[in-house]
Amino acid sequence: MKQLSKIMIAAVASVALAAPAFAWDFSASGSASAALNITTTKDDKDSDAIGSGGVGSDGGAVTLSSTNADGANTSTLSYSVNWADGGLDEVLSISGSRKVGDWTGSAGTSYNLDARGCYASATGGDNTTASPTVCPAQQSGADSTAITLTDGTMTIVMGDASHLSGQNVGSGSNAGGAVGFGGDDDAIGARVGAYHGVSLGYAVSDTMSVAVAYQTSGTVADACGSGDAVQDGEATHGISGTGFSFNGTFGTIGVGATICNAATESKVSSATSSTATSTMGVGVSMDFGDIDPWITFGTYSAVGTETKKGIAEVGTDIGLTYALGTDSVIFSSTSVTGIDTDDAGTAGQAKVASGMELGYTTAIGPMGLAIGYGSTTRNQTGGTEGYSYTDIEIEMSISF
Repeated sequence: MKQLSKIMIAAVASVALAAPAFAWDFSASGSASAALNITTTKDDKDSDAIGSGGVGSDGGAVTLSSTNADGANTSTLSYSVNWADGGLDEVLSISGSRKVGDWTGSAGTSYNLDARGCYASATGGDNTTASPTVCPAQQSGADSTAITLTDGTMTIVMGDASHLSGQNVGSGSNAGGAVGFGGDDDAIGARVGAYHGVSLGYAVSDTMSVAVAYQTSGTVADACGSGDAVQDGEATHGISGTGFSFNGTFGTIGVGATICNAATESKVSSATSSTATSTMGVGVSMDFGDIDPWITFGTYSAVGTETKKGIAEVGTDIGLTYALGTDSVIFSSTSVTGIDTDDAGTAGQAKVASGMELGYTTAIGPMGLAIGYGSTTRNQTGGTEGYSYTDIEIEMSISF
């Protein structure tokens, strides 16, 4: 890994040294942060509150990049090193765009470099020789990507991309507290994400645009990019779905709406279990000068087509940002109500979660300072009742 890292750094540095001849601009960037975090967690109504936290820090990613511009044609090469998911991530990426006439095409690809040279000591005593083993590959296959073609009015995207917007227009503080769909994995709004498909966007005017999207894959992927499979035995299925979005600005009001439906499809006649999902999101943002409120509403449901097993969720995200010169105050209130049904179609008890975040951001010279408070409560009759969580965080950060 060290040898490969040296080669990558040398390659990017070589491009930088050749900049005058090939018009490549070189840059290096990094960041650092340190925070004081104080949390209190109460697992249920019968448990004691437990405090945790302390001072921590994060070195952030180290990124080397080089960009070439030849008229309307651009290319960007970058090499980034960061600590993520319990290991060192080395990512080599390149992206670019090319223009012919009124049309511009763009794409990009990136790879996590394999970490080689791990050693595992065999058991059997102090004199046992360690046998070398190969570390698990960080990249398990070819990178998925998307091709974008646009003339400024019509935009076609094909491949692995976020074809539709979730329409969440809210902001949060640096503290934890907000709730969301799918166990808080997704923000409130349309529960969509990246998936293999094709979409067509069209600018109706300078202030309005629409998009239609189609999802299709030979494997069971996330419905609309983020949905759940609620039935067993769907490994022999593919998936397909359709979606639509609208975004418009009307004076000081911005409005966006997205709907998406998807379902797994059996490849063989013996596999009948499947899941149908539906999601919708509406976001409204307002620009009233120093005060910018927002409202986001979302729904999500997943139901087994052979049984009534499924889940349904409804959520709201309401808040505002208040500008105090170059400083800002953020307030948000989120809530999600959900219910599950079993194979017999019997509805379980409703699950209710709510969250609140309050934050303040400013700058002290070159340093960014963020102060946040967040809280979460969860209740499910017959399940976990009385869960609560609070978080206070004071964070300083700098980018260089």
